[in-house]
Amino acid sequence: MPPEQFPRLLAGVHVIAAREGTLLTTRTGRYRGPAELHPLLHRLSPLLDGRTAESALLALVPEPRRLAVGRCLDYLEYSGALRREERPRPEDLPDQLLAVADLADPAEAIPYERCAALLAAAASVSAPADWLPLLDASLRQLSVRAELSAAPDVLVRIGETAVALPSDGGRLVEPTGPVERAVIAAAVAAEAVGRFLGRPARPLPAAGALPGLERSGPRTSADAPLLEAWPTSDQLQTLLLDPSTLLPTGELACERPAAIRPVEADAGPSVPEWLLAVLRCVHVPLRWESGNLAHSGGWAHRGLASARGFYPIELYLVTDTGAWYVEPGELRLLPVSRPASEGPGPAGLGTRFTLVLTARESKVSYRYHRYATRLCLQEAGLALAAIGDAARTTGVGVDEVVELAERGRSGSWGELLDLGPDERPVGRVVLDPPRRFGSRSAIDRHLDLVRRRHSGHRVFNALGTDRLGRLGSLPAELAGTPDGTLKSYLVVHRSCLDDAGGCWEPGCYRATEKGLVVVRAGLAPTEQLQRGQDAMGWLAPDYAAASATVIVAAPIGEATADLRRLHTATAAAARVAHRVLLAAAAAGAAGRIHNSLRGDVIAAVTGDARIAALFQLIVGCPGPDGTISVGLG
Repeated sequence: MPPEQFPRLLAGVHVIAAREGTLLTTRTGRYRGPAELHPLLHRLSPLLDGRTAESALLALVPEPRRLAVGRCLDYLEYSGALRREERPRPEDLPDQLLAVADLADPAEAIPYERCAALLAAAASVSAPADWLPLLDASLRQLSVRAELSAAPDVLVRIGETAVALPSDGGRLVEPTGPVERAVIAAAVAAEAVGRFLGRPARPLPAAGALPGLERSGPRTSADAPLLEAWPTSDQLQTLLLDPSTLLPTGELACERPAAIRPVEADAGPSVPEWLLAVLRCVHVPLRWESGNLAHSGGWAHRGLASARGFYPIELYLVTDTGAWYVEPGELRLLPVSRPASEGPGPAGLGTRFTLVLTARESKVSYRYHRYATRLCLQEAGLALAAIGDAARTTGVGVDEVVELAERGRSGSWGELLDLGPDERPVGRVVLDPPRRFGSRSAIDRHLDLVRRRHSGHRVFNALGTDRLGRLGSLPAELAGTPDGTLKSYLVVHRSCLDDAGGCWEPGCYRATEKGLVVVRAGLAPTEQLQRGQDAMGWLAPDYAAASATVIVAAPIGEATADLRRLHTATAAAARVAHRVLLAAAAAGAAGRIHNSLRGDVIAAVTGDARIAALFQLIVGCPGPDGTISVGLG
């Protein structure tokens, strides 16, 4: 009699229902399975936990369907999405640790004994004082208790496994700030855990070029297309209603520009405490989110909701005494202009404060070509909303101004700020400094909420998560922000609970002054969203695994009259999107901006063919996937 087997769905499995079948992404590659695999997998995923025997699982299936379920399990095992194990998974093994083990040892059966040993292990961590908290945070996420001790080198020892970073190797002096230290600390911790679990040793990365914070490379990518003015309404309608036609189809031929302006001058005056508190919520990396066990990929996430660390928005501080570039990594003020009468000495900050926002087009046009216009306008609107929100939290008087100036050194802003040929002002925030900076408790609470907001990929990998979604205060937030020109919709994909204890069933709801009203009940809107994303290929989300989608739209004629109208409408929609992302974080969910909804999809889902989506935000509760996320605030 063959031994009993326990099928277990591995971490990081991504499944999409497409018209031609089921798209499946696993650690071993990408596959196209039969169409019936998608609904079947969603019904089976709660039982594919490594604790339910395959015979017991098949006993729950009607006799005519058992052969199909068995073939489904065979296909999942072949594609690297599932393992059949000969003994059940231990009850006390944390999901996060198991997700790490899935990544660390792909060729063999899961080493449950090693996972259990790691769970009970106490790592010995020796490192300089500014590295210790980051190493401790990394290891605690991986269920290893750290016993800290100070030393000039970095050393992590788990049992007989040791990973060292000697001080004479250059890496301890190469990093320039907390973000760089966090990356190296996460890599050291992940390498020690990976070796303990039996994965072959890999070299530790350097901190020279970090995604989202590179200081090397050209300031402007010479080959990246500079964005046109989009003078006609037809071009703007294409941007909103059929964005896939603007995306490049071949390999990228453009060099990625430097992520921030290279440091070419001594730092200017120190940043006042009240302004530091505002900028930290927007323009500082708050979290390092690793990819595959911190070695291949990862991004430094700022408070601003930019995906994948592109960050096309730059900040400049302009006062009555000079202008400074705000360096996002360390919040240093780098002088870019000074009145001639000031002379060579350092300039004071003055008394009138204006933050000027510019969009560096080549940061995204090198990858997305003409579609970068949409991304730059979205990021500008989110930055205006985030700065204003943080400023009001600190008690600072604030006035956000949406504007669109000429590119490069033309105009007063361009000449004053020494803008590059791919850079144009897209907004400004006038700040009224407080007479006295009061209690930090309010801004600390706000910063903690911003830090918990996810802008990474994990909202898409939601198989095996809670079957009941969490919306938190999201319905009330949407109902409380009706706009005369904007229309907001909440598309619920599965039964969800809100903070008030209400249960929201699948369907499409529209936000009105009287609350959310049903437009279409049932799963039809979810299915139409899924079918409409086929053109996006592997970037498309799995709506059935998410909780809900928020769509913020505007009338087509109003939004596409000219570029300035589109910029104004996008900024208004960004205020709603910003609140949605924070409400999702407060509920313990993850919210992410996902674009490229076509006009016909919007019309099918909402029943209104006269609107175009400005933001689409997906809210979900992703399962553990082995990602290490180190807080930097």
